[in-house]
Amino acid sequence: MKIYNHCVRIFVLCSLMIVHCVYSELDVDINSNDVTLLSTHEMRFCYISFVMIDGKKYIVKQKKSDCQRKLMGVVRDAIMAHFAENFINAHRVAIIPAGKAFIGKPRTDWPATIHTIAPGKMIKEQKSRYTSMKIKQADTGFRRDMLSWMSEHEMLMLIVAYDTFFCNHDRHRGNLFYDGMNDSFCAIDMDSSFKYNLCALSCKNFKIMLKSRKDFFKPKEIRALIKFKELLQFLINRHNPADTVRMYDYFIKKAGLVEGAACFLPKFALEIKDNKKVIMNSYQDVKRLVKIVDALIRKYQKNFYNGK
Repeated sequence: MKIYNHCVRIFVLCSLMIVHCVYSELDVDINSNDVTLLSTHEMRFCYISFVMIDGKKYIVKQKKSDCQRKLMGVVRDAIMAHFAENFINAHRVAIIPAGKAFIGKPRTDWPATIHTIAPGKMIKEQKSRYTSMKIKQADTGFRRDMLSWMSEHEMLMLIVAYDTFFCNHDRHRGNLFYDGMNDSFCAIDMDSSFKYNLCALSCKNFKIMLKSRKDFFKPKEIRALIKFKELLQFLINRHNPADTVRMYDYFIKKAGLVEGAACFLPKFALEIKDNKKVIMNSYQDVKRLVKIVDALIRKYQKNFYNGK
């Protein structure tokens, strides 16, 4: 009962913090005359430019010329940052549409994104107790080993629940920042969402855990499971899939990635269709997931109180 009451209190506090904003984006003036390029860095798939806009430092990110097939990531990055606001600590994102010239945006005819700068450093670039952490769900969904990491920090419970619900499969140590001074995490680069139905995959994994007679969960892992379940339920109640699809369409238009545009590829139509299918299907599967996780929690609590 103490475990349950503790997690309910945490969840209520979290719920009070969450405010739903329609089409909320990073408040930055992309038409400002006060823009200075600080530096540009060539990455594997994109160019990253540090710029000053009206006295504030931001990052401009645009795919490289040989990565046109990845342009839909602009839409996913924007929508994921929008939904993350006031739920997890994440960077804010605004879109610079196709056809808009901007300092640090090499190709005018392609869209780009502006990002706030995450506090701290990438986990992979620092030595901390999270150096070896693996919470990337890839094409497998939630794994048993992720639970031990979730139980180590309140913010990791939020991030994992968020990634599961919105099917963000690529949470690696390069797109998760840790600020040791404030003991906090900041999530960035969520443009790989809606590819795999992580909720359906997680259902399979949790069913295996539920049937296992060998698995043992520590009390802090059960607390993390309770929080995980309650956060998923909150997201179910907050985010209707039809509204998520409408938001997806909004950011497609915002980016200028509409059919008939110069930067639009035929494959984008199929990609959009597949992403929307994952959004709709995963919403049904996350409801099943909550029930399975709840059954696992009750199984543990029953064994615990029976002294097994």
